[in-house]
Amino acid sequence: MNENRRTFLQYSTATLCAGALGEALPSAGFAKESTDQITLTGSKTWQIGDISCTALLDGVVQVDAAIFGTAEPDTLAALLAATGQPEGKINLDVNAYLLEIGGEKLLIDTGTRDIYGPTLGKLPEQLAALDVDPSEIGKVVLTHMHNDHTGGLTDAQGRAVFDQAELIVPAAEWDFWTSEDNFAQASDTFKFSFTGARAAGKAYQDRVLVMPDNADVMPGFSGIALPGHSIGHTGYRISSGRDQMIIWGDTVVSPELQFEHPEWASAFDADAEQSIASRKRIFDEVSADRIFVAGMHLPFPGVGYVSRKNNKYRFESVV
Repeated sequence: MNENRRTFLQYSTATLCAGALGEALPSAGFAKESTDQITLTGSKTWQIGDISCTALLDGVVQVDAAIFGTAEPDTLAALLAATGQPEGKINLDVNAYLLEIGGEKLLIDTGTRDIYGPTLGKLPEQLAALDVDPSEIGKVVLTHMHNDHTGGLTDAQGRAVFDQAELIVPAAEWDFWTSEDNFAQASDTFKFSFTGARAAGKAYQDRVLVMPDNADVMPGFSGIALPGHSIGHTGYRISSGRDQMIIWGDTVVSPELQFEHPEWASAFDADAEQSIASRKRIFDEVSADRIFVAGMHLPFPGVGYVSRKNNKYRFESVV
């Protein structure tokens, strides 16, 4: 077993606690004055050239701020207070994205189902509100295989929700999370983290495309290796015409903290140093080139721009 996998097996996932489902909390740390060309309709839909994109809110989950164990406590507390978070807690939005490329519908991540409680698992309702049947989804593309990204792939009986879809997964993620050896060697606490991935592995095993690093999923849609949060954590670059967007998965777990302090890793990260390096690298790219971004834990709809001034980063929501 390589060192990354050994470290990952030793890592103990912090407990997720159910939080109130509702609107994303106001955040003094985020700008909302962007006037760039990407605009959203009331249904949280926008265009990247000829590609239609829609944000889907699976729900909100509350986690303990102690997941940022290396952060300076007073600084952490002040940032959370300034951004309206409950004392000692962080409310995280869980987003997914629906894309339509060349007439085919793709889903990027699937939310949680009921794995983390009743404030989550709203993705089916979100799709229904758009009159999208799960059978219409041609591809489900995963940024990684943590439970809050894979839970929605199956129902409570373990059946595939997207029964016509090809499942596209980064190779390192698939290899790790579907390994019986890795599961057997995991601690009792960490075994829970395999729930969604193991269910998906069984339900979709005959229609999985395992994707190497930085591979093209299809024209205008390519992977970006962003390891650290998970072994094979991957972002995706979507481009059409002169427009582009990067969906960066969980590069940012807490927007209240990690734009101000990209050097803060969380307990959810498999490899802290890798996650920090990936975050800084993608922050530099998207801020320098003014690239539109989407993230699974940015405040819903989780889309906007990153700016940089005096070596400090800032997220500018488009809503």
